[in-house]
Amino acid sequence: MESDKTVELRILGMHCAACAGRLEAALKGISGVEEAVVNFATATASIRMTRNQMRVEELVLAVSKAGFSAQLKDAASLKGSESLGIKDADLAFRRLVLAAGGFIPLAVFSMWAHMGGFGGMMPKSFSLWVQAAVAGGVVFVAGAGILRSALGSIFRRAPDMDTLVGSGAVLAWGASMAESIAGRAGHFGSYFEAAAGIITFALLGRWLEGRARHAAGNAIQSLAELQPGTVRVERDGMIVEMPLEQVVPGMIVSVASGERIPVDGAVVSGQSSVDQSWVTGESVPVVRTVGDAVVGGTVNGAGAIRVRVEAAGRSAFLRQVVDIVEKAQASKAPIQRTADALSGHFCTAVLLISLATFLLWMLYGPERDALWVAIWRGLTVLVVACPCALGLATPAAVLVGSGTAARRGILFRSAEALELLSRATVMVLDKTGTITAGRLQVAEWWERKSFERRVLSWVAAAEQSSAHPLGAAVIRAAKEAGLQVSQPVEFVESIPGLGIRAKVESVQLLVGNRALMEKERVFLPNSEVSADPSGQRIWVAVDGVFAGWFRVEDQLRAETFEVVQGLHQRGLRTILLSGDQRAIAERIAREAGIEEVHAEVLPDGKRGVVEELQKRGEFVVMVGDGINDAPALVQADLGVAMGGGTAVARQSADVTLVRDDLRALPEAFDLSRRTLRIIRQNLAFAMGYNLLALPLAAGVTGTLGWVPGPMLASAAMALSSVSVVLNALRLRGWTGRRAR
Repeated sequence: MESDKTVELRILGMHCAACAGRLEAALKGISGVEEAVVNFATATASIRMTRNQMRVEELVLAVSKAGFSAQLKDAASLKGSESLGIKDADLAFRRLVLAAGGFIPLAVFSMWAHMGGFGGMMPKSFSLWVQAAVAGGVVFVAGAGILRSALGSIFRRAPDMDTLVGSGAVLAWGASMAESIAGRAGHFGSYFEAAAGIITFALLGRWLEGRARHAAGNAIQSLAELQPGTVRVERDGMIVEMPLEQVVPGMIVSVASGERIPVDGAVVSGQSSVDQSWVTGESVPVVRTVGDAVVGGTVNGAGAIRVRVEAAGRSAFLRQVVDIVEKAQASKAPIQRTADALSGHFCTAVLLISLATFLLWMLYGPERDALWVAIWRGLTVLVVACPCALGLATPAAVLVGSGTAARRGILFRSAEALELLSRATVMVLDKTGTITAGRLQVAEWWERKSFERRVLSWVAAAEQSSAHPLGAAVIRAAKEAGLQVSQPVEFVESIPGLGIRAKVESVQLLVGNRALMEKERVFLPNSEVSADPSGQRIWVAVDGVFAGWFRVEDQLRAETFEVVQGLHQRGLRTILLSGDQRAIAERIAREAGIEEVHAEVLPDGKRGVVEELQKRGEFVVMVGDGINDAPALVQADLGVAMGGGTAVARQSADVTLVRDDLRALPEAFDLSRRTLRIIRQNLAFAMGYNLLALPLAAGVTGTLGWVPGPMLASAAMALSSVSVVLNALRLRGWTGRRAR
């Protein structure tokens, strides 16, 4: 079986949602393409195809045949990708300047002439030909790109925004020419500025929209700026500069004071404070010395350090964050499907409505000038419609929302995750490492006085070779007590599920649960056993004789209670799901303010708990951090992984809290809800605008008062698409305070 691969392309030349829909349909129709998603807001295409069945060049050619151009996205470097919308905006601006240079004098001249301002200064016929020439320059020169695109879409029988604008401008200019030649210029012939205005306002809207899309998508650019373009690398005893793209793991990088650390790696010499705010959200720099890990994009403080490269390029953490954000921005939210379905047939419908408007005005319009009134009303319908607003409503909000989330250390892997989180009814929370700090501490320690605190020292020495968190807690406790932990250890034997056996300073140690003591026939005093009904103690025997016990516990995160209460205030149920002992889980739940607890649950059992909740109709969000949480994260309607958790958990989740701060959880929920609200507002405006504008342009209310002409219709069309992007940009100012 052939494996699949995904190709990411940047698309140039799309001007509306219909363009994206047409290109998506064209790509899906290619043999070997399994799936294609084209996003108008991000100007990208994601194509999943069967490996070896086609080359990227074939995809680029197919894009070209559909009327657009494409280039492969730079996968390795953040600097290689151009900011969203800026290229189209710059091109539109140059054309806008040219169009405005003709339109503004033409509009002033025309209005002045209407008011009789020129009197007999020039013959009326000469004035009309001057207007025709200037308007023709705007339409056919400044608007050449629109006309070429419109012509291509007509040949492909796939009308789009350019079809409406281009045909409207040409027909307006042609109708005015016909009136001038027919000698009826007194009524409509002097409105050549309408033809020029259609093109000018379309270009103005395209420029404003491009700038707005650039602002909406600059989260990627701001992340790119965190990574320097060149790196100082040690080579043959010298420091040489080289492009970041050429750096490979194993190299030693020199980072001076105040510079950004360019790669992920470990400090091999030097000490400094590092600003990790973009990764962890910590406002206070943290000290990094030899052996400590550093992340690319963070800022080195006062000291110079040398870093051994462990990850660079595609494998670097910053690059992975950018990949996740880009994929989320390029994906489609479920709510977008309705808008896409409408946008795909919108332009064809507008053409038919325009034709129907023309025919109805011809049949039922005023006897005088029926033809010209019908043409004017049909043209107004043609240029007032705006499929762009409908097509941008959802992706623009997703673009800004996912970028805003990334800046706050919340990574949504898809637009679907960004939308669906707001539907949550139940938050299922793992215990260790999620609502607790995941760092065991010795809460109590007791040993017989005759040992003079040597038992703690011996156990700590035995645990030196253990990777178990319990051992690390004992070692910390011994060090904090000022005890020696580097004593000679002859052997350490792990007893799975029970504890360890060791020999330290010629002393035989047994450290483990009550079952281990019973197995090794160690007598435990009844008073001590009865004092431990929950079985939380770890027992210690020295040379087969009971010597003491200790108890470890995981501390609740400082922010957990506040977060749980915040989730309850938002109408969410919380459930604690843990594989730990019931007594421990219930204690943690009480401290956290969680009422429902499922304890002593194995990994597959966690998945079963989530599945049972789903059967009851709950929308379940599972929050976890460990390998044992992966089945539940996958089963849940939405999985959320803590940034400090395992790679398996992060890969299984739909949302990752990079900050490893539980307070990011209600923030993510609020941002999801706010983004969905913006999407609905945009869709309501886009649909409402078109539903109101089309009948108004057709002249349905003509007998009641004012009816717009083609030029004003073009201005309204241009501003409508910009308005939905500007509304989406309000998400950039989101501060994390609870959405009302």
